[in-house]
Amino acid sequence: MPKKIITKATLPKIMRELDRWEGKLTWPLFCDRVAKVLNVASISKHTMYLYPAIKERFQQRQKDSREVRSALPRDFTLDAATRRIADLEAQVKRLEETNRVLLDQFRRWQYNAYANNVRMDFLTWDKPLPEVDRSGHRRTKKEPKKVKPKE
Repeated sequence: MPKKIITKATLPKIMRELDRWEGKLTWPLFCDRVAKVLNVASISKHTMYLYPAIKERFQQRQKDSREVRSALPRDFTLDAATRRIADLEAQVKRLEETNRVLLDQFRRWQYNAYANNVRMDFLTWDKPLPEVDRSGHRRTKKEPKKVKPKE
């Protein structure tokens, strides 16, 4: 079975590359850049097409870059600032879309909870997460801490 290249950890890196893209955006060029960023030999357009978030963002970025190229001023002293603004606008647009999708999901959950008579007052959704012991030592739930004897 082939190694899975695009994971939850690598997807943000791919989206960031799309946000930072400058110049003509094509699938072969983008796949080459992603392969370099992820330290893999190659990645295909077909693999990217399996992820709707990448496919939709790629198409949106192509459309945006066409519009930006036609509207860019020809003053080269503003070139760096213009690129930075375009990058930030692309990132904001992507994050707003992500926020919209998450709000839609929350509304669906809220409606389905209401439709299935879920009592919200009995749920502890705002309960803080348990603390994580990153010391590497394993302890059972009721095992007392070890105390060094005095010499």
